[in-house]
Amino acid sequence: MPRNGVSEIIGAVWIVLGSMLFFGAIVATITAYFMRPLQRPSRQIIDTIEYNLEQLDDLSVEELKLLKQTIDSLIEHMERLKLKKIATNRK
Repeated sequence: MPRNGVSEIIGAVWIVLGSMLFFGAIVATITAYFMRPLQRPSRQIIDTIEYNLEQLDDLSVEELKLLKQTIDSLIEHMERLKLKKIATNRK
């Protein structure tokens, strides 16, 4: 098999590109799997919230205040996300 400098360079480039594409595909697949949001049916979310609301009797006043602050900030965050999504869809 004859050896040529150009063929060695082409082979080296092919090895590097092939390795990058192979490992890049693996990393992209794993990243996409773990970065996608957890998607649950809305009925399951509502049932979970209803169950947790039944447990409110066990909370102290301080815990209820903290829960209210947390829920308020969560609602504000979701409203901002929805407004941002609406603004990006209009463009």
